[in-house]
Amino acid sequence: MSTSRGFTLIEALVAAAVLGLGILSVNTLAMHSLNAGAASHQQITALALASNALECWRSGPTLCPASAALGAGVDSLSTLSGTTYTVRSGVTPTAYAQLQAIQVSVSWQPASNNTGNSHDNPMATGSGQLIISTRASSVPVFVSSTNP
Repeated sequence: MSTSRGFTLIEALVAAAVLGLGILSVNTLAMHSLNAGAASHQQITALALASNALECWRSGPTLCPASAALGAGVDSLSTLSGTTYTVRSGVTPTAYAQLQAIQVSVSWQPASNNTGNSHDNPMATGSGQLIISTRASSVPVFVSSTNP
């Protein structure tokens, strides 16, 4: 009768260990999911900033005063959700008379990097860079090129 009590105690300890490992793995999976979501949020924000810079340039200097700064390659800093984004744009003429090459680079860095190093958390959000290159007409579409 005493051997069955000892066997039940061992079964309970093994079950507790298996349950603990299961809870630990679910917690790890949840943390990886949160970090991947944060990294995705940073990339989406960078893409939105780059798109805004391109559309601002395309609207022309009279409609968007920032487009003059874009042509000069001036950096624009924005801090959103604890991450600092740097937008750098450059406009260069191409061999075609009416086209200009536009390149927008958005780089980001968290304001405080308390996520540890990459060995602690390989999915940790961190710095990154997004580059968009396109060509556009030097004269906006809505501007008439002929005189009535």
